Amino acid sequence: FYVSQSSGYFELQLIEVQNANGELSDGDCCDGERNTQDLRCSSDECDTYFRVCLKEYQTDVTTKGSCIYGTGSTNVIGGNSFQFKSAKNNQNRNNDGGKIVIPFQFAWPVSYTLIVEAWDWDNGTHSSSGKYSRINHRDDRQTIQYNGLTASFEYSIRVRCDENYYGSKCNKLCRPRDDWHGHYVCDQLGNRGCMEGWMGTYCTTAICKQGCNLLQGACHAPGECKCTYGWQGPFCDSCLPYPGCVHGTCVKPWQCTCEKNWGGLLCEKDLNYCGTNKPCKNGGTCMNTEPDEYNCACPDGYSGKNCEIAEHACVSNPCANGGTCHEVPSGFECHCPAGWAGPTCAKDTDECLSNPCAQGGTCIDMENGFECLCLPQWAGNTCQIDANECMGKPCLNAYSCKNLIGGYHCACFRGWAGQNCDINVNSCHGQCQNGATCKVGNCYVCACSPGFVGRHCDIQRNSCASGPCRNGGRCHTLLDGFVCECPHGYTGTTCESNLCSPNPCQNKAQCHSLMDDFYCACPDDYEGKTCSELKDHCKTNPCEVIDSCTVAVATNGTQEGVWHISSNVCGPHGRCISQPAGNFTCSCEQGFTGTYCHENINDCVTPPCKNGGTCIDGISSFKCFCPDGWEDVNECSRNPCKNGGRCVDLLNDFYCQCQDNWKGKTCHSRESQCDSSTCSNGGTCFDHGDTFRCTCLSGWGGSTCNTAKNSTCDSNPCENGGTCVGAGDAYTCICKDGWEGPTCAHNANDCNPQPCYNGGVCVDGVNWFRCECAPGFAGPDCRINIDECQSSPCAYGSTCVDEINSFLCVCPLGRKKTCYLEPKRVLWLSP
Repeated sequence: FYVSQSSGYFELQLIEVQNANGELSDGDCCDGERNTQDLRCSSDECDTYFRVCLKEYQTDVTTKGSCIYGTGSTNVIGGNSFQFKSAKNNQNRNNDGGKIVIPFQFAWPVSYTLIVEAWDWDNGTHSSSGKYSRINHRDDRQTIQYNGLTASFEYSIRVRCDENYYGSKCNKLCRPRDDWHGHYVCDQLGNRGCMEGWMGTYCTTAICKQGCNLLQGACHAPGECKCTYGWQGPFCDSCLPYPGCVHGTCVKPWQCTCEKNWGGLLCEKDLNYCGTNKPCKNGGTCMNTEPDEYNCACPDGYSGKNCEIAEHACVSNPCANGGTCHEVPSGFECHCPAGWAGPTCAKDTDECLSNPCAQGGTCIDMENGFECLCLPQWAGNTCQIDANECMGKPCLNAYSCKNLIGGYHCACFRGWAGQNCDINVNSCHGQCQNGATCKVGNCYVCACSPGFVGRHCDIQRNSCASGPCRNGGRCHTLLDGFVCECPHGYTGTTCESNLCSPNPCQNKAQCHSLMDDFYCACPDDYEGKTCSELKDHCKTNPCEVIDSCTVAVATNGTQEGVWHISSNVCGPHGRCISQPAGNFTCSCEQGFTGTYCHENINDCVTPPCKNGGTCIDGISSFKCFCPDGWEDVNECSRNPCKNGGRCVDLLNDFYCQCQDNWKGKTCHSRESQCDSSTCSNGGTCFDHGDTFRCTCLSGWGGSTCNTAKNSTCDSNPCENGGTCVGAGDAYTCICKDGWEGPTCAHNANDCNPQPCYNGGVCVDGVNWFRCECAPGFAGPDCRINIDECQSSPCAYGSTCVDEINSFLCVCPLGRKKTCYLEPKRVLWLSP
C-alpha cells in the first residue's frame, strides 16, 4: 500500500475478532447449516477478511458514496475468532498481520469518517461503521471496540507522516541537506536549524572567523577569513604596502608612507645618516648633507673623515671632571675619578639621572643599581604596576571598594561621603574647608570664604593659577575647578599618566591610549583588560553544556573535578537522549510509553480477567480482583460437613449430603436446620423441616446470602480511567498515574517541587511536565544558557562576551557602531 510520493499514511491494526457462533450480520451461518438441537452453526468457520473506507467527515455516517480519502483491505486472515498477539500486548509494536495502510498525497484533513467492514469470503458481511472527528499525525494510537449483534472486534488507528513531512496535516516539507543549496537539519516540528558555522534563511551564508574584517575580507566556509586584494593578516585588517617599500607603512593598500628620517620613492634613503650610524668618532660633530651623505666637524687634536686620527690628543685636556689624560696610539684615554665615566669622564654613573621611577616614584641611587620608593597607589621595580589599594580595606561605610588605575573608589552607604566614606553628610564635623562656615539643617551646608567653591569649599576658583596640568597639558578653568586638555598618549586629572608607558598589555598585545583609559588589542586566544586571561567561553555560565540533556558543573567531589547533571524531564521511568539542534527524546523503561515516559502501558486493555473479574494495571503486569466464587477456592477443602456428611462444592458455597437423620447446612444437628453460620452476611435462617431458607439483608442474595446484588461500582464513580474495586457498601478507586483523590478526579501536580531552572515556568500535564524557559535559556529543564556569541555577531576584530539573552561587543580602537552584525547591546571603547 506504500507510495513513496505520499506525504503520509493512515494505518489500521486489527487486535481481536470475536464471532463465536460463526454468523453473518443477518443471523445466517457463514458456512453449513444450524444444529437443530442447540441452533449453533456447524463446525466449518467463516473465511474472514476486512475492508476499510476513508471519506469526508459526515454528521450522519453512510456507507454509500466514494471513499475519497482512500480504501484498503486484507486477505482472508482468520476464521470465527482470532487475535494478533503482538498488537494485543503492545500496540506500539508493528504487526503486518491484520494491518491496513492507506497512503495519502494531500494535506491530512484531521476530521474524517472511517468505515470498517468485516466480510466472509463466501457470503455477506458483518460490518461496523464509525465516525471519528479528529486525529493528528502526532497522536498516539487510538483503540476502538465495536460490539455488534453477532460479532465484535477491536482495532487501533493512527496517522503518520512520511519521512521529511511534518505538521498536523503532514503538508510541511523539510529535507536536511549539507550542500551549496543549504546546510541545515530539521527539528521535530519541521523547522530548519542551521548547522554550526552557517546562518541565513536557508543556512547558505558562512560565519567567518571571529574578528574577520568583513569590509576587507570574506569567507565561503565557516571559520575562514580570506582577504580581498590589497589586504593581509589573519583578520584582513593590515594593508599591503607598495611593492619594494623598505622603511615605509600604509593605511590604505599600495601606499609607502616613510618612517621618520627616511625618504625616497620606496623610503630607502636615510635622511639622518648621522643619527642612524653615528659615524663621527672622538667627539666629532656629524652633519647631514644629502641622503646617505655626511661631514664630521672634528675637535682639536683629531682629523680624518670620521675624526679617527689623533693629533697630540692630551694638549687640549679633553678629560672632564678631574680626569687624567694619557695619550695612546689611537688617541687618548681618560682615567676618571669616582662617580664619573665615559671616554672623557663626562658621564655621571648615578643611575637615577635617567629618572627611571614612574608615577612620581622617588629614585635612590644604589651601588650597581637603583631603588624606587613608590607612592602608595603604585608598585613594581619602577612603580609601573597599579597597586590594589582595596586590599588595605580603606572604605569604612561603603558597599564595596573598586580598584582604579592609580587610586580606588568607595561606594558609600547613604548618608556618608568622602574618599573613604568616613564623613557623615549630616554632620558639620570636618566638612567645610578653607575657613568656611558650616550650617546644619536636614543636612549640612558650607558657606564658603571668598575665592573658594564646592560643596566643601575645597575648590579654588582660579584653579589653573598653580599650573596643575603636567606633560604639556593645557588647563581650562571651570566654575568649581579645572580640567586638563592632555596631549595624545597622556591621561589623568593632571595629565600625569601615560597609561601605555610602560605597556600594561600582556602576551604581545598592542596598547592604545584613549581619553582616560587604555585599550589592549588582544591576540585571538587571550582576553581581559590587559590580555592576561586565556579565553574562557564558559565565563558567563559556570557550567559546560554537554548536550541537550546534560550539563557539567565544577565540583571537588569527583576525581575529574566535574559533576554531570542530567535533565529530569523524562521522569523516573525514562532516560533523556540528546538530539541535534537542541532537541531531545525520552527512552522509556519497559512498561512505560509517551513523550516523557509518563504513561504506564495499560496491560488491562485485553481484558485478561475472566468471569467479571476487575483488572488492576501494573508495570508490565496486571492483577485480577475476582468476584466471589471465582478464585478457584474449593469450599469443601475445609471439611465443613460433620457427622459423616458428604461435601459438594458450589459457586462460592457448598452443600452437605447428611447421613443418619442429621440436619442443617453442616449436618450439625438432629433437631434444627439452622445455626449461626447457615446464612452469610447477616442473613436470617428459617427451619422448614427437611430444608432451610435464608432471608438476606439488602444488597445480598443467593441460597445462603453469599452473592452481592447491586455493586457499589455500578455507578462508575472512578474518573479519568480509574479502576473501581467494590467491597460491600464501599468501594476503592485505584487511579492511573498522574491522577489522585478518592475518585481520581484531581490531576497530581508534577510541578512540585519546581523542576525548571533559571526562572522557567513549569506547565503541569497528566503525569508529565514541560518547562517554558525564560529568554536566554534552553534545554528540557531550562538549565542551559544560550551562547549568543555562537553565531559570531561581533565583526572587525571586536570581542564578543556572552550575557543572559544578550551579548556584548568590545570594539577595537577606531570602531564605532560598525563593529557588530546584529542590533544588540554593544560597548563602545573608541570615540
